[in-house]
Amino acid sequence: MTIYKNGISKKDKLTVVSLLNELEDDYSDFYVTKNNQRIFLKENISLLYRLLKTGEKVVHNEKGLLITTGFSDKSERKYIKVLAKDENMADKLIKVLLWNVDNINLWIKLKIDNPVINAFTNNGWTVFKYRGKEILLVRRPKK
Repeated sequence: MTIYKNGISKKDKLTVVSLLNELEDDYSDFYVTKNNQRIFLKENISLLYRLLKTGEKVVHNEKGLLITTGFSDKSERKYIKVLAKDENMADKLIKVLLWNVDNINLWIKLKIDNPVINAFTNNGWTVFKYRGKEILLVRRPKK
């Protein structure tokens, strides 16, 4: 079962910890940037909890975790961070997010060789810019 929430409950914390221990961040894409520094969320669980506690969106199931950044601090860009077993699981998480949040621009930056790019492009994300070994994708709301 895939769950969507604003924020995180104590019960969900246990699920998130389990997912973080179970899933690999093979492409080092599960991070946030603060003061031009990348902070990897698997290694900084307390920051992840702070983000989720302050109103970020979270989608999770038994094989994946997707979070947003930018809602709680009212940033101009709302970024997606995904940690999933495979492209199909990422696709399921993305679809649930889009059922609930579809009226704003959503951004994601991934390594060019990360296979979950297909899950995002299949769900309406388009290339905004290439940045070295990374690609920045955006999904604009439907008019």
